[in-house]
Amino acid sequence: MPNELVEEQKKRKARFGWALEQVTRRLLDDLSVEDHIPKRMDYFLNILRQAFVPSAAGEGPKTELYPGRKVIGTYCVMTPEELIYAAGAVPVRLCGGSHEAAAAGDEFVPRDICPVVRSAVGATAFDLLPIYRRCDAVVVPTTCDSKRKLGELLADFTKVWMLEVPHIKEAERSRLQWLEQIYAIKNSLEKLTGKKIGSKELRSATRRIAQAQYQARRLHTLRKADMPVVFGKHAMLAMNAYAFAEVDEWTAAMTAFNDEIEGRLMAGQRAGHTQAPRLLLAGSPAIFPNWKLPQLIEEMGGVIVADESCVADRYLYDPVGTTEGTMTEMMRALAARLIMPCTCPSFSPNEDRLYRLRYLVKEFKISGVIYHVLKGCLIYDFEVGRVEKLMKELSVPVLRVETDYNPEDIEQLRTRIEAFVEMTRVRAKSER
Repeated sequence: MPNELVEEQKKRKARFGWALEQVTRRLLDDLSVEDHIPKRMDYFLNILRQAFVPSAAGEGPKTELYPGRKVIGTYCVMTPEELIYAAGAVPVRLCGGSHEAAAAGDEFVPRDICPVVRSAVGATAFDLLPIYRRCDAVVVPTTCDSKRKLGELLADFTKVWMLEVPHIKEAERSRLQWLEQIYAIKNSLEKLTGKKIGSKELRSATRRIAQAQYQARRLHTLRKADMPVVFGKHAMLAMNAYAFAEVDEWTAAMTAFNDEIEGRLMAGQRAGHTQAPRLLLAGSPAIFPNWKLPQLIEEMGGVIVADESCVADRYLYDPVGTTEGTMTEMMRALAARLIMPCTCPSFSPNEDRLYRLRYLVKEFKISGVIYHVLKGCLIYDFEVGRVEKLMKELSVPVLRVETDYNPEDIEQLRTRIEAFVEMTRVRAKSER
């Protein structure tokens, strides 16, 4: 590459990196001083600061990311993290949520595909964040066409292991092929780390993640309370932070966080106005630092008491169900856990997702649903009609919001969300 092109590339990397850092730093600073933010949020904010604000390392003791450990990047909740921990490595979720990284990714992918993929490609190609550079390999499950092509692009920069996800999960042949895929990931991890994954290692890793899952479900249950005691943007942020944390540390922090939320409930400390409508955030995931939708919803007077996001409520919801201790049985249970209870719209047929939404509406006493569609995310957009039909049956209003990571539509979104929240509040009040 000619010197002038190299220099131009360096300048662009510096520009994208600076913008990403400034936006994220400002967001984290604003979140840290919000009213009603739990005191135990500090750990989760710091985890995100370490991942997204590289210069913040100069403000405190310098520490290496995961010293002496292999790091495996993951691009979906269907990646078997239990195997990664069993191999002595650390999983890091790399699904992109940055507008600046997505803009950088426009050079490599079509601009009409979803910003999650554009952001991941941009962050990798321009080396915008240390955590992407630190990965020894990445696992890319093929949950959609964009993710499938993402693996090809990432192969120019790092070692890529594709994980072929069956789209008809109930079929016996699909389950057998999926189990073969999980064994292939196990073999790749053993070669990379030089560590054999036996039943003892897998059992230990499964128990460690099960402890995190218990605390995640505990938070999920606390959010059911008739009186909301934690804002959804804070609960979802704590779950997003799991992507960049080691499981044991995150579990300890989440235990303390839940203890605080439980104490708030006992003391009658409410989050939000007494007439704030209880909202469900459905559809495409809100991935940090793209936090405009959770913030806008609760700034406009609603409270997100539940979501169905694969980076929040669904992230750690389903544990591995195993009764025997053999390696074969544990591998089968792990493979089943990753897809059978999963309600991702990549599966077809997908009645499980409608059952899950029905459950959330009933258990969380939902007043309204905001259905989030990322531009270019066809599989979530495709199911809007089915979700609207279900909610009409349940007499729950739905607002479809289509957006991407660009902040320019914030005021337009604010107007629509404010009107929906007010309509939902008046409707709920009239039904009392």
